[in-house]
Amino acid sequence: MPSLKDIRRRIGSVKNTQKITRAMKLVAAAKFARANAAVVAARPYGAAFQAMVHKLVAAAGEDFSSPYLVERTEEKSLLVLLSTDRGFCGSLNSNLFKHAIAFINAKRREGVHVELVTWGRRAKQFGTKIGLEVHNPREKVLDKPSYALAKDLADDIVSKFGDGGFDKIYLGFVEFKSAMSQQAKVVQVLPIGKVAKADHESDMTPDIIVEPSVQVVLEQVLKREVAGFIFRAMLEGAASEHGARMTAMDSATNNANEVLRRMKIQYNRARQAAITKELIEITSGAQAL
Repeated sequence: MPSLKDIRRRIGSVKNTQKITRAMKLVAAAKFARANAAVVAARPYGAAFQAMVHKLVAAAGEDFSSPYLVERTEEKSLLVLLSTDRGFCGSLNSNLFKHAIAFINAKRREGVHVELVTWGRRAKQFGTKIGLEVHNPREKVLDKPSYALAKDLADDIVSKFGDGGFDKIYLGFVEFKSAMSQQAKVVQVLPIGKVAKADHESDMTPDIIVEPSVQVVLEQVLKREVAGFIFRAMLEGAASEHGARMTAMDSATNNANEVLRRMKIQYNRARQAAITKELIEITSGAQAL
């Protein structure tokens, strides 16, 4: 049985850990409240913007051509992984990476060569671990999501689609459901033409009036659609990270409480055994006299 000194030292260590997990939970809860409000506010705007893109694509007709709509035989694709930089968020990143591995394996079976762009330190570590070629790794993407950063990231992957020889570009991210539920997804970002023409065919109204012309406006709107989608994915990822960390730290705090309860019982038993031993020694000594 461990000594009383050892048990007291372990109890102190668990209490320190408990203080840290409680502090991290409070910080994550504050950040989660802001991130949750941001992602909820962005979703209706994103849906409306996508609907507008679909209608403009329909109005432009088959004669309209854009680099964003080019469909090519898929031989070489790029997977962009959006992860957190830090841990302590449960299985959030591991679920995303499992989803990414399944996607990569499926593409390889189809004869498609897949390369990687990583946004987040954990994604970079994952890419290095599995031996994929990683382009332009970035960190702190989810720290403070902004449209300016999303536009910068969008310009980077659009250039790879147009000039880098990639036939399709996919984004792997975590979609926020609730503080206790997040879903890893891989979504095609480029090209966007086929998806746009198929999803809302019944809602398309080609008799709209656009100035100066549908073609000019659509070219600019398509650029914003890519940046807007990345921005929404960043908001989803940030809310998922803070929600998962809050839940994980709450679970860690509860586990620490249970460990403390058990260790206190062990301490009391060891203390009682020590007192009993001392009483026996005193009694034995008295009897010997």
